[in-house]
Amino acid sequence: MIKAKKKFGQNFLIDNQIIKLIVDEVKFTETNKYLEIGPGMGALSSELQKKTKNLDLIEIDPDMIKILRGKINVTTHLFEGDVLSFDDKFFEKYNVVLGNLPYYIATEIIFRFIPINNVDILYFMVQKEVADRLVAKMGSKENSILTNLIGFNFRAEKCFDIKPESFDPPPKVTSSFIKLTRHRDYVNEIKYADFKKTIKESFKFKRKNLKNNLKDILNLNDFENLEILPTNRAEDLSIEDFIKITKYVISNA
Repeated sequence: MIKAKKKFGQNFLIDNQIIKLIVDEVKFTETNKYLEIGPGMGALSSELQKKTKNLDLIEIDPDMIKILRGKINVTTHLFEGDVLSFDDKFFEKYNVVLGNLPYYIATEIIFRFIPINNVDILYFMVQKEVADRLVAKMGSKENSILTNLIGFNFRAEKCFDIKPESFDPPPKVTSSFIKLTRHRDYVNEIKYADFKKTIKESFKFKRKNLKNNLKDILNLNDFENLEILPTNRAEDLSIEDFIKITKYVISNA
């Protein structure tokens, strides 16, 4: 009997109803190329390959590789390795990426796809806490660095929550299935790298306000010019506010 390995953060999806919900949520076209990360024993992969002939898989666990080889179609390609070790060129051929992400590297994997412009949609199972931060609104305590850096590049939706019993072994927390759709609303306004600097500085000390966190780049007159209250905390601002700050800092450098 194959057991989940803690070192890979494995929690195998075993709930057929959830698998059906996921497959129903995914947008399939004849031209899109799909990549599943961490297919495990192939419960989801088996259903995905019924919908598309353009499916590839990345799996790090050699034991899972052996199982998957007996389940995949001839049109499904299987790659062995750590998803974070593959280069940009490898990912550029895919339009849709999906998977059940290990909790301990979920955000790192999501960030990995920011520069891969060909990838239009990400469908992931993540910890509910991460999903709540991804879809957080301005003014909420969940509004965070993650919210804004991903929001600059993707529109985040939480499709549904998944109870621990849907996995083997069951995790200690609830999971969520999320959809991230790439948008290009801000690419012509500022560079992502400049926006990222503003976000990192603004959220540097969570309990401090913007006047303190941005004291090295903005004074009280600057806040007045920006029409942003210096007593606000970073979570009170929108992506558009941070873009305005970034533009202002660059133009006054």
